[in-house]
Amino acid sequence: MKILLISDVDVESGRGPVTRLASVLPELSRRAEVVVGMLGEPDETCRRAIETSQVRAHPLPFAMRGWSVVDLPGLVGRIEGLVRHERPDLVVLYREIWDLMHALPPVLARAGVPFLVMPHSVPFLDAMARPTRSFAWDLCRRVATERRGHALRYLFTHVHQVGLLRTLPRVMINQTVSVYLHGYFPQAPTVHALPGYAVDLDAIQSAADVEKTYDVAFMAKLTAGKGLFHLLDVMRRLRRLRPEARMIVIGSFENAAVERKFLAARDRYGLRDAIHLAGWLTGEEKYRALGSARTFCYPSISADTFSLCLLEALAGGLPAVCYDVPFTRAVYGTTPAVRRVPFASRSLMAGELHSLLAAHTLESASTAATEFATGYSSWGAVADAELAAYGNFLGLVGAEPRAETEHR
Repeated sequence: MKILLISDVDVESGRGPVTRLASVLPELSRRAEVVVGMLGEPDETCRRAIETSQVRAHPLPFAMRGWSVVDLPGLVGRIEGLVRHERPDLVVLYREIWDLMHALPPVLARAGVPFLVMPHSVPFLDAMARPTRSFAWDLCRRVATERRGHALRYLFTHVHQVGLLRTLPRVMINQTVSVYLHGYFPQAPTVHALPGYAVDLDAIQSAADVEKTYDVAFMAKLTAGKGLFHLLDVMRRLRRLRPEARMIVIGSFENAAVERKFLAARDRYGLRDAIHLAGWLTGEEKYRALGSARTFCYPSISADTFSLCLLEALAGGLPAVCYDVPFTRAVYGTTPAVRRVPFASRSLMAGELHSLLAAHTLESASTAATEFATGYSSWGAVADAELAAYGNFLGLVGAEPRAETEHR
């Protein structure tokens, strides 16, 4: 089977989807012939993954202006040329880029190549804790909460996607996306690749064996949507219960304005000495920073569907407290290592962290965290599931993959 994966290749901007690509690519390349269409310049993490995998990687100039791709016709033309040159059995768009989701299907249909998109998000999860199964109803609920200048734009943008999402073939890599997209658009051709994520359990646990100097850790892209400002209120409330409590924050700020607002609020709450900003970290350095904490706080209010950050924290033995939102129910609902509190209940979140930090509770919760993470400890298993899903899809559409090629 020969697969062309189209993806951006910068972890800091592409976040979870690109982190996943860099992690699974070496395993995929051992099992199939893989070609990567790189949207933009690769960062060091993706460059290493591509070199290790020894896959053919083709650069495709790429830029976004808001939600729109700059020079979309030029990009689509280059992708079409790449498809005709490589002649893959299947093209997979590795995350939702709406312009490409609309533009590529007719182009690939003319070339006779099946197309899949790998969705990592679900509409409206950033606005409501409990979506329904009706896309139209949830759209109306969301529009009602939008600021006046944005409501019509939001309405037209999402209505524009309905026809596409009803028919566009997709590969599901986590339970949250599967539940909600199947509820909204059950007619679309669908295959499942589960487990869709993994972590390097041995590397995390080895690096995390360090002195515990913080009570709480938080790790994500530092945005309001990830609960950054809720985090400050949670920490302020936790300090009332544990006056010496300290937190480490791992990640980079979305922009300078968010950073200024966060630092001002931190100082206003009197938390300057209680919060250490570790910045953007990767690899062993990131795992050591996580391991220096006892618990993990993740008050995300955005459209999370899995959260690799949360899984990495659990792998390091950090039990977590999150809001009761779709992804925490669908993915982490079976483990006592992830405690859920009602949406936006910062006082309850602080209380649960305080409870977890008690010595008699922390040990058993930490054990439950690592036990849960062992189910996501093999990128080889992820690659096997992904390739099986691709094979199932080709069978579904009646396409025959070329004979297997000998791989390294």
